[in-house]
Amino acid sequence: MRMIPKSLALGAGIIVLLAACSSTKPQTTTRPNIVVTYSVLGSVVSDLVGDGATVTVLIPDGQDPHEFQPSARDIETINNASIVISNGLDFEEGLLEVLATAESNGVPQYRVGNNIAQRTVEGEHVVADPHLWLSPINFIQALPSLTSAINTATGLSINSATESEQLKQLDNDVSELMSTINSCVMVSGHDELGYFADHYGCTVVGAIIPGLSTTSEGTAKQLAVLKDLSVANNVKAIFTGLGTPQNVADQLANELNIKAVTLSTHYLHDAANYREFMLNLANQIVDALQ
Repeated sequence: MRMIPKSLALGAGIIVLLAACSSTKPQTTTRPNIVVTYSVLGSVVSDLVGDGATVTVLIPDGQDPHEFQPSARDIETINNASIVISNGLDFEEGLLEVLATAESNGVPQYRVGNNIAQRTVEGEHVVADPHLWLSPINFIQALPSLTSAINTATGLSINSATESEQLKQLDNDVSELMSTINSCVMVSGHDELGYFADHYGCTVVGAIIPGLSTTSEGTAKQLAVLKDLSVANNVKAIFTGLGTPQNVADQLANELNIKAVTLSTHYLHDAANYREFMLNLANQIVDALQ
């Protein structure tokens, strides 16, 4: 009987072992990477895609999106994205050029603000209000095109029906909360509560920073007019937020003998998701205006 050399037998055994291991080893696939500019929008996208993709939020929670400037790593993250989802109404002011360049280089992009019924503000020019996330209805409007854009860019097959129903329920819950107060008249930090006010029956008589961006500045004359408007409209609270000079808000509140309430309007803060974010916001407003 012919003897098989020990080295050949050993080699054959290794091949068999490797073949057995490779046949049982699970195949790994890289999930698509969806880059979203800020946390509130990122929460909605995460709920929509579930485990189908990795969602990367670009602007750190708590940082003013109006003033954010991207780092070299942020730019690399954008350029390597399967798709970038942004506000689209000049909200992320420091990212506009970077996003435009990435798009020209072939990175798919979706801008939520281009797919909703925009609220516009008249000034020197008519401009669209970028604070669209403060009404769930805007996300409901955008969901079909958002879902289609994600599916096209990533190869996923996401169905938006569940997310749409959850957003409708959230809208109903916020409406029910707001119906518990007799009057909703407010002063805001900057012009950020327009979508919320329009949809839930509130009136914003003015803002400490009279503009859609926290990079704007108010004047002593504008504050004097705001004070008179607050008295005439029986304003019960000033709602400040990210970028509002707190000392100015406190002084105005003291002069009017009303509350100055800090809202988290631009980022999730302690909220676990978009639903909790909106309910926290509505509860703070209702509590202040009771």
